[in-house]
Amino acid sequence: MKILIGNDGLHAHYYQRMSWANGLIALGHQVAFWEMSQNNAFDVFHDFEPDAFLGQSYNLTPSIIKCIKNRPHLKVGLRVGDFKNENPHILSIGAREKRDLFELQDSTGQVKFVHIHYTPEGVAETHSEYEQYGLRPVSLMMCADLQSYYHSKYDPTLDCDIGFVGGLWDYKARVIKPYLFPLLNKRKQYKAKIFGNQPWYGVSQYCGVIEDHEVKNLFASARVCPNLSEPHAQELGFDVNERIFKILCAEGFCISDNVEGYKMFGDGIVIAETPQDFAETVQYYTKTSKGKAEAVNIARIGHNFVMKNHTNVHRAADIVSYFGWSNPDDLDKVILGVIDE
Repeated sequence: MKILIGNDGLHAHYYQRMSWANGLIALGHQVAFWEMSQNNAFDVFHDFEPDAFLGQSYNLTPSIIKCIKNRPHLKVGLRVGDFKNENPHILSIGAREKRDLFELQDSTGQVKFVHIHYTPEGVAETHSEYEQYGLRPVSLMMCADLQSYYHSKYDPTLDCDIGFVGGLWDYKARVIKPYLFPLLNKRKQYKAKIFGNQPWYGVSQYCGVIEDHEVKNLFASARVCPNLSEPHAQELGFDVNERIFKILCAEGFCISDNVEGYKMFGDGIVIAETPQDFAETVQYYTKTSKGKAEAVNIARIGHNFVMKNHTNVHRAADIVSYFGWSNPDDLDKVILGVIDE
């Protein structure tokens, strides 16, 4: 099948959409990745003539809606925000989006599912009201892109006690500063490497921007790869971020703050309840022989869990299933084919 994926810029969901594209191609589908700000909708739909379109309710323009309606065979899946949540840090659906989305579905029935990256329990809590408008809300959680994160290797130039990739601004700093900064201040005790697409002012361990293909090697070369969440994730519990999947796919060892949804990883990560607990946990796993040995085993458990459940091939198979199409009987065989390329 031919699947058109609409994208709206370079951000976390860009990388997830690229991972879906890679997974869908591995499953035997044709994929076109459309930067919506750069190309006209009519040209893109005409040139590719997709069987399905993956987009976002907040990016439905009159042109896109017309392209959908002109193709009655087209199946549509859309990312949508929470139905009622007024938290400014949570994606919520606006009045115009509701009007356009509900009219599209009422007149065509072509929207086969709406989705968000929350856990299934979170989707049931935040998106169930879409059902009364004939829309099926589903969970499309973040995942590990095998093509980007599986073939990691130790790199002595990236060797460190603490390896972290991410931005730092006021909202994220509410968690990052109390958890990570006390350790960064202990320069003689911990060797840290911090990368991000914007400077971490005042942090001497900030190393600049890291190339995408090197991120997996940082995770494989750091003794601890922290996962630190945004405040709303700690509060609500169902927003499982992308970083954990990437760390574990690259066989990194992850210590995370506590978000209810992270319990899905079981013994494959270590969860710290408080900043003090985080500091003590990092010290144990980086500075004691017993802790270092345990970290290797924990990382292996986490890696195996992601490889069995949460690669981009698994997520692509979810998308295919939600569109009502069939998947190969043996996804493990598809995954082996990807990692052996």
